[in-house]
Amino acid sequence: MFNAGRQSVVRLMTPIDMRYEDAYAKARPFDTLVEGMMQPDMVRETAEIMRRAIQDNVETSVIINNRAGGNAPMIAQKVVEEFLRK
Repeated sequence: MFNAGRQSVVRLMTPIDMRYEDAYAKARPFDTLVEGMMQPDMVRETAEIMRRAIQDNVETSVIINNRAGGNAPMIAQKVVEEFLRK
């Protein structure tokens, strides 16, 4: 899962099976989470990758795009809440 440099990058981008243009149009104006746009397990899986990275002493960067669900800061908040939950 992680490389020899002990670094990983998680990129939350355009949902699977959704064209860039469609995701952009659906997420715009990027000021709220769009119901049903985020992949169902994206937040939980991202938090789990972060937990595992800490256990394995791996530096992890999480890059979130508005197209992942409508508003990147709100998605980041959900990831952090999930991460802190366990």
